[in-house]
Amino acid sequence: MTPVADKTVLITGANSGIGFEAAAQLAEAGWGNVILACRTEEK
Repeated sequence: MTPVADKTVLITGANSGIGFEAAAQLAEAGWGNVILACRTEEK
């Protein structure tokens, strides 16, 4: 398996639904940088 601790992932639509869950799973899996792109900052 390729190490991912030094990788960056950008997820659009990450304030809810599939995007939110994908971001949570990738962060939990140890990806170095998970960047969330959302329309509503409050969410």
